Amino acid sequence: MVKREKANYMIQSVSHAMDVLEELAQARGEVGVTELSKRLKLHKNNVFRLLATLELRGYVEQNPDTEDYRLGPKCLELGQSYVAQSTLVERAMPIIKKLADEIGETVSFAVLQNGTVQYPISITSKRPVKVAPRLATSFPAKLCAVGRLLTAQLPDSVLTELLAGNTAQDAAIKSQLGELRSTGIVVDPGGTEADVVCVSRVVKGNQDTVPGAIEVLIPQYRAKVEDIHEHLSEAAAKLSESLGAGAARGLASSLEKDVVSAGMVAN
Repeated sequence: MVKREKANYMIQSVSHAMDVLEELAQARGEVGVTELSKRLKLHKNNVFRLLATLELRGYVEQNPDTEDYRLGPKCLELGQSYVAQSTLVERAMPIIKKLADEIGETVSFAVLQNGTVQYPISITSKRPVKVAPRLATSFPAKLCAVGRLLTAQLPDSVLTELLAGNTAQDAAIKSQLGELRSTGIVVDPGGTEADVVCVSRVVKGNQDTVPGAIEVLIPQYRAKVEDIHEHLSEAAAKLSESLGAGAARGLASSLEKDVVSAGMVAN
């Protein structure tokens, strides 16, 4: 039997319902039916029916005064269930928290999902001046440093298709591909957020998979990247070992050599 691509099984109405939820998640406030219709390029009646269904299930709720919509409490329940059920989160959480305590900076765990970087874990720095956590935040993978780092780890067959557009972002990944793969690290001085230095290191899993990357966020005025490399290296090695990476023990000892030889990968 020929295995069909999962995209061939997509149900359009379900996909549109997910579009509604994701648009509400990205909105800074409540959104009305007409505005949602414009943003999603869907007929107003379709959007209304989707919202009505989602409201009945508790995934959205309507403001009785404005008649606009926002996410409902059922979405929070789903998010909490993901955290409770995820083995990756369970194993990564204590390591990410320990790293954040050691270096005193905001630390997140980034994963790549369908061309988007998402953050199931983000621990905020306890310092008065700090970078905000990444929770409830996502970035297009090609437009942020950690996204390009994770994209570069994909198999060649997948990567070739993803970079076929030859955009400026595609070209940036192609030009850095060797370094991103050999070092597994990227330093981004203000490329994603102004005045924020981001240092990311890939984490390996079973059979040399890359489940994600540890990302450290530092205000640019106090960023001393060299001071965190050892801590970041040890955290990445420990998490990799926990996730079944056979070569994890060599990560910590090889990181500094890799970084020096590559001259670091900057945005």
